[in-house]
Amino acid sequence: MHAPSTTTSPARRTDADPHRCRSRGGGTLIIGGGPAGLAVATVLRCHGEDDLEVLDPSGVWLDRWHHRFAAQDIRHLRSPAVHHPHPDPFALLAGSGDGDLVRAGQANLPTTTAFARFITALVATLELETAVTPARASRLDLDPSGAVSVTGSDAIVRRPARVVLATNARRAVVPAALRAWTRHPCVAVGDAADVRRTPPGGEVLIVGGGISAGHLALGAIARGARVTLVSRRRLVIRRYDTHPTWLGPRKLRPFAAEPDPERRRRMIDQARGGGSMPHWMRRGLDQAAEDGALRLRQRRTVTAVEPRDSRLSVSLDDDTTAEVDTVWCATGGALDASTDPLCAALRQLAPTPIAGGLPELDPALRWPGTEVHLVGAAAGLLLGPTAGNLVGHRRAAQRIAATVRGEDPARADRLTTGAGACPATAAQRASSTTRGA
Repeated sequence: MHAPSTTTSPARRTDADPHRCRSRGGGTLIIGGGPAGLAVATVLRCHGEDDLEVLDPSGVWLDRWHHRFAAQDIRHLRSPAVHHPHPDPFALLAGSGDGDLVRAGQANLPTTTAFARFITALVATLELETAVTPARASRLDLDPSGAVSVTGSDAIVRRPARVVLATNARRAVVPAALRAWTRHPCVAVGDAADVRRTPPGGEVLIVGGGISAGHLALGAIARGARVTLVSRRRLVIRRYDTHPTWLGPRKLRPFAAEPDPERRRRMIDQARGGGSMPHWMRRGLDQAAEDGALRLRQRRTVTAVEPRDSRLSVSLDDDTTAEVDTVWCATGGALDASTDPLCAALRQLAPTPIAGGLPELDPALRWPGTEVHLVGAAAGLLLGPTAGNLVGHRRAAQRIAATVRGEDPARADRLTTGAGACPATAAQRASSTTRGA
């Protein structure tokens, strides 16, 4: 797919949309309009599956993604330009121009602007603008026959042929000393941390040692703040969050051959290794420390927080304190299918092993015995440590689309390029060429 040079504003499905309830009696219902959900919708539409609906409270694609990139002032992706929701790895590169890519080692990374433009073109080309209904999935049920129904916040009960759970709902991981302060106006956790709210000339304390903490630190410094960055361990420097060998058979074959889900869960943890940041970010932090704009406190934890008028006094485990205007907690989140409310009926009526929060799924990424597919990091026990990344979303989408077509999902989990990656757009181009002739 060649991305058009123009962009359009994402359309919202409204109550007046005549197709709003089209998945009540069949088709595919995708819960979540993030990159995982978009990858599934894209591959399904590429193979001619038109009967699909997406539930997302925002009513648009990638709403939280775009918010996070703006809040952290992220200028380019960490993933290479061949990782995105389209099944053809080279689709984004085909439409890239000058200034759309940033060179990092041997890889080209798309700028945030180029990626957003590509997504807009992708959604328009596959006519997915109105696929998203502005509603939240509030309940997922199974009847005695195993049929699934989903109740939305719009009070509509949908009974699709299959459900794809793409929410990747995570519980914020907050250090113990900060848990009582998460609602304080001077404290922001996870996506609530926003460099656009940097106090001019103020003091910001950031807790975390991964790429999000690094983005927030550099963004706040660029806006004139002095930053204290507190990390419980030494900063880990990696180009990517998982080594590229996890994209090929060298690592994936022994992973798939391991019968014990608990061991596979440990393999995922070892491969990802917690938060990390790329080399360029560490160089930026070092320069900021040299300039006096950053205090880097590695192998330290927050032990206490006390109010000081309109500010906070934060104590660390080395008996030092910092008086700051705001605290941003960038310590990640935990996904747990054993507590996710949307998985409650699945756990009760179709039990499956859950290892470290991740459920054991069948080769089609279905919760065994149901027509509920899980994508994103929740598919980690099958897809491995990159399940929650853009490339993992594509792999999951290919498996699900193959299942819908009645094909072997495991055989579909491979790279596909050219016209075979998206027959629908190839047919559109062929039709346009014929009409033009």
